[in-house]
Amino acid sequence: MSNFWQRAITGSLFVLSVVGCTLFSEWSFFILLFAINFLCLLEFFELMLPDKNWIEKYLGVIAGSIINIMFAFIIRGDLSHGWFYHLIPVFMLLFIVKLYENTGREFETLAFQILGILYICLPISMLGDFGYFNSLDYSYSLPLGFFILQWSSDTFAYLVGRQFGKHKLFERISPKKTWEGSIGALILTVGIAFLLSRFWDDINTFDWMMVAALIVVFGTFGDLTESLMKRNLNIKDSGTLLPGHGGFLDRFDGVFLSIPAVYFYLLFSN
Repeated sequence: MSNFWQRAITGSLFVLSVVGCTLFSEWSFFILLFAINFLCLLEFFELMLPDKNWIEKYLGVIAGSIINIMFAFIIRGDLSHGWFYHLIPVFMLLFIVKLYENTGREFETLAFQILGILYICLPISMLGDFGYFNSLDYSYSLPLGFFILQWSSDTFAYLVGRQFGKHKLFERISPKKTWEGSIGALILTVGIAFLLSRFWDDINTFDWMMVAALIVVFGTFGDLTESLMKRNLNIKDSGTLLPGHGGFLDRFDGVFLSIPAVYFYLLFSN
C-alpha cells in the first residue's frame, strides 16, 4: 500500500474515532481521553526511559492513568473537588518507589515521570471539562469544536506554508514551518470558528474566535516543543502506532499547550 493511501486510511479512521466518541456520550468521550492519555504517556516514557526496567517506565503511565480517571469522576460531579488533593499521594508514591529502585539514577527517572504527567496527563484530563462548560450536563459542541479547530490549524498551516511559505518561523527546530503558514492558519482557523459559532452557542462568537487564535498560537508552540524533544532524541517520529502518521505524540503534540491556554481563557472570561 502506498504511503498516501496508508495516511489517508489511518487519518480517516482516526478522525472518525475521535468525532464518534465525542458525539456519542460522555462516557465514550472520557474513554477516548483515557486512551489518548494512556498511549501518549506510553510513547513518552518509552522514548525518555529506553534503558529502564518495566516498573521505572510504566509507573508514570499507571500514575497518569489514575489521575486521568480521578479527573473524569470529579468533572462529572461523582467526586468532590477535594479529591484534587489526592494528586499529592500519587506524587508521594512516585518518590517512595524511588527508595527501592537502587539504579543510581533514581531522580532522573523521577523527573521524567513527573514531566510526563504535567506535560501530557494534566492537559488531556482538563479537556474533559470542556464538555461541561456552563452546564452540569455533557455537551459535545465545545470539545468537538476544539478538535475541529486544532485540525484546521494544522491543515491550514501546512497547506498555506507549502504554497506561499518563504520566511522560516523557527528554522532551528522545525525547518518546514513558516510565518506565512502560521498567519494563514490564524486567519482561516478564526474563520472556521466564526462558522462554528453560528451552530454552537456554548460560548459567544468572540470567544469562539479567541479560542481559535489561542489554538493556532499555542498549538504551534506545542508542535515545536515536541519537535525539539525529537531533535534531542534524534528520532523522526514518536512511534509507529498510527501508520503513515507516526505516533500518538505526533498527532496530539499541539494540544498539550493549547488545551491549558483555552481552558484558562474560558475560565477567566466567562
